[in-house]
Amino acid sequence: MIDEKLAAALRTAMGPRLQPNRIREIYSQFEGTGKRLVAFEKGKVLARREDEIERILVLVKGTCRVLNHGSDGRVVMAGEVEAPQIFGLYEILNGMDHHTADVETETECICFSVAPRLYREQYETSMEVLKFSSHFLATFIDRLLARSDRMTLNTDRQNLLLYCLDACKYERFPTVIAVRKETMAAELNMNLRTLYRKISQLRDEGLIGNHRGKIRIDREQYDRMKRETYENI
Repeated sequence: MIDEKLAAALRTAMGPRLQPNRIREIYSQFEGTGKRLVAFEKGKVLARREDEIERILVLVKGTCRVLNHGSDGRVVMAGEVEAPQIFGLYEILNGMDHHTADVETETECICFSVAPRLYREQYETSMEVLKFSSHFLATFIDRLLARSDRMTLNTDRQNLLLYCLDACKYERFPTVIAVRKETMAAELNMNLRTLYRKISQLRDEGLIGNHRGKIRIDREQYDRMKRETYENI
C-alpha cells in the first residue's frame, strides 16, 4: 500500500524552501505510524558510525556536519550539508543496517523521521518516493565525485589545507588533528615525505601550529586557510 503522506513529505522537502514558522504546521499533516517531525538542538549527535539505523532522517531545516573516518577509525574529514538531506538512505538502499558516518547538528535542526522498514517498503512501491530518493542519491553522488575531482586536480598544498579545514569543528578551537601522518598521507594520496614537507611549510607560514607533534589550528589560522583555499578553488 502506498503511503501518500511519506511521498508528500519528501515532495515538500525537495521543493521550494518553506518559511521556518510554517514547517511544523505543514509537516504535522504528514505524521503518522513510523513518521514524525523531530527537532534537535545545535551540537546534537544524529548518527554514529557503526550504530544501527533506527530511523531515516529527512533534514528539512538547518545545517549538519558529516564526519567520515580513516582506516584507523579516526575522524579524517568532515563536510557541512544543508537541508534537504536524507541521512541513512544510502546505507539502507545498499543493504546495510548501520550508519557509515557520524552526523552532528551544526545549527538547530528539524528532521522528518521515518522508520527504515517503512521507507524501504515505500521505495519499492511508490513511484514518488523512488523519484525523490533517486534525486537525492544523484545529488549525493555528484558531491562525492566533485570532492574526488578536487582531490585529484588540486595541488598537494590545496588538498592539505582542505584536509585541515575539514578536520576543524568551529566551537572547539584550538583543534588538534590527532591523526597519524601515515593515515593522513594515505587519505590525501600523498607521499609521506611530501606531506611532512607541506606541513613544515604551513607551520613556517603560521597557518598551523604544533601540539606534541600533531597539527594544531586556532580560529585565526582556520580563517586564513579558508580565505586562501576558497580563493583558489
